[in-house]
Amino acid sequence: MRLRSRMLGWLDRRGIRGKIAVLFIGVITLSALLSSGILYMVFTGIMREQLLEDQQNIMLQSRNNIQTVETSIDQATYYFSTDKTIADILNESATDEIERYRNLNIMNQQFIKYLDVPLSSVVNSYSALFFVSGRSPVVNTLPVTGLQLLSSLPDMGGGNRFFSPELAKTEAWYKRTVELQGTLNIFYAAGDQEHVYVAKQVRNPLVMNSNNEMGVVVIAIDKNEFGRQIESSQLTTGTRMLLVDQTNRVLYSNDRSWPGVQITEGGQLAPLLEYTDVGGSTDLRYNGIRYIADLYPLKWGWNLVALIPYSEVTEKLSVIRYMIVGITALVIIVSAILTLLVSNSIARPIIRLARVMKGIKDESTIDVFIEPPETNEVGVLYRQFNNLMQRINDLVDDVMRSGEREKQAELKALQAQINPHFIYNTLDSVNWMALTRGEDDIATMVSSLAAILRYSIREPGEQVPLEQEIAHVRNYVSIQQMRYGNNFDITYDIDPRLHLYRVPKFIIQPLIENAIQHGTERQAGQGQITLRARIVPEEEQEETQEQTKDQELTSPAATMFVPPVTDMDIAALPTLATPSTANEAPLVVLLIVEDNGPGGNISQLNDYLNEQQDSLPSSDGIGISNVHQRIRLHYADARYGLHFEYVDEVMKAVITLPLKDRR
Repeated sequence: MRLRSRMLGWLDRRGIRGKIAVLFIGVITLSALLSSGILYMVFTGIMREQLLEDQQNIMLQSRNNIQTVETSIDQATYYFSTDKTIADILNESATDEIERYRNLNIMNQQFIKYLDVPLSSVVNSYSALFFVSGRSPVVNTLPVTGLQLLSSLPDMGGGNRFFSPELAKTEAWYKRTVELQGTLNIFYAAGDQEHVYVAKQVRNPLVMNSNNEMGVVVIAIDKNEFGRQIESSQLTTGTRMLLVDQTNRVLYSNDRSWPGVQITEGGQLAPLLEYTDVGGSTDLRYNGIRYIADLYPLKWGWNLVALIPYSEVTEKLSVIRYMIVGITALVIIVSAILTLLVSNSIARPIIRLARVMKGIKDESTIDVFIEPPETNEVGVLYRQFNNLMQRINDLVDDVMRSGEREKQAELKALQAQINPHFIYNTLDSVNWMALTRGEDDIATMVSSLAAILRYSIREPGEQVPLEQEIAHVRNYVSIQQMRYGNNFDITYDIDPRLHLYRVPKFIIQPLIENAIQHGTERQAGQGQITLRARIVPEEEQEETQEQTKDQELTSPAATMFVPPVTDMDIAALPTLATPSTANEAPLVVLLIVEDNGPGGNISQLNDYLNEQQDSLPSSDGIGISNVHQRIRLHYADARYGLHFEYVDEVMKAVITLPLKDRR
């Protein structure tokens, strides 16, 4: 776990180029090693199968050689048993010693003819005897001997081969041979480890009764004769050829340490026992050496076994192994170089982009542009980055311009104020003097002007209840009506729920001033101004306003007082951000100043407010622009602000505000 954590930590600290290179090189190396391993295993399997096939072909020839010996013995004993001369001699008694000697000599010649000649063609060193049946009339005239005579015979150059079974019939091998009734009996003599003994009961096939027994032929064959039959079966220099008899004992081997070894259950050679009857191949380990064992069953219950050292199989694959290793190493090296080139080409533009992004510290470094290197996904990143930086630059410029406009608007608002207290005190003194002398109009005008000055003393950016803003408007209208000789009337249509609704200061009075100067003053008859405050759904803010349903008030003095609602009442109203129901549209507040003057160019006015036109032909437009910009800056939402409408010969200045300020 610690090593894995260190490796992951090291990889995390690498850049994208290093990670791509490590990933690609790792995958390619793993794939190359895996492919090489599989290829080597496939070649090893093919080589093994080919080696076993070659070995089996050689062993098949060896098996044929060994079985030729058995076939020769079967044929020799058969020819011997069917010889009429031998049968006649064995079934008749000699009349004298000369006849007996002559008959014995004839039988030995026939023995050589039928046994020695066929056997000598397949084996070089062997001995053979014939024990005449006890039922033969000549048995009593033959010498008596045992099995030990065979091992003492130097060769087959001559001598008597016919003996009485008087001594041999008591031995186990003889009894077993008689029991097999013509089947070969393979056995070993006590004290003789150099010969293999083959015994067979010989019967006269021409006599069809139980008295056809002629005797038992015994042949002793040197073990090396079998080795000579299989010595050419060695496929490699280290291959061990084993001739295993029917008792699973190693009879012969080209390695002198193997003869006499017994194959037993639980031993190192135990895997061979599984294939003694059917043949096959398996892997085993003997004395620390790994072998591929190939077993071939023979006719006598024997087995021919080839033990091929696994090292010699792999040695034959050394050239292929070196080729695979070399090709794998070359593939890994070339792949690593290509991976580094590819990872570098992928990572270079990304690293370049990261460096540029890292170098962006503040607004002085955001004016950047990177030429897109490609049209692929990396190029998309570059183009989107350039678009993002351009957007950020535009937003920074907008913020700076907005801040400058806000400062100018506040400055203009401050310049419009007459803050000094001594002016207010002076006006108050004038008011008292006018009242003392009975000049009520002058007193009213001075009182209204003092109220306007008092309202202006507060900070220009402060929000006030709508009823205070309307009170300020009434004072202003009172002065203007005296100035213009009451040539216009004003009506207040205010939703009573909005009396405590807070609005920015000085946003209605400039619109009333604009309605007087550009509307009612140019009207030939009596001018009419209406100030409305309504709560409407947002989608209706540009529609024609509803006709006045509440009581119209024609002058400040005659205005009916409506008890204001509390903050709790305002909070209970549906808000713009959270409609009362799922289907209810958001609500906004509309402040509308209407006049029946000749109107103006609506398109020019709205374009000027939206900064699509630099100036107005009929005025400087400072008042209305100031109102619009202050609302936009305060609420930071393009949905809110000032716009003009002209409907049914009525000029309308419409201020749209959110029902509840969510800033």
